[in-house]
Amino acid sequence: MRSSQFDRKDMIGAACAVLAIGMIAVLAGDSWARADCRDLLRFGDFASAEGGVTDPDLAALEARLRAGEGSVEEAACVQRIGLPF
Repeated sequence: MRSSQFDRKDMIGAACAVLAIGMIAVLAGDSWARADCRDLLRFGDFASAEGGVTDPDLAALEARLRAGEGSVEEAACVQRIGLPF
């Protein structure tokens, strides 16, 4: 019969499991942040506007982003994933 105490292999396995769960959490958080940035910077709108942008709000956003005058959130997103156009 096996004793109920943890041995070295059990501790190594537990440490690996904790590390794996931590890595998954970090990567998931980064993925969510990138998705939020894509929504904030309107990647889909820029991708669907082939050629010139006709939407005045979208054109204003493009001008602000090109000039580096976006909000703090927009500047952080541009730094993280780049410009959407």
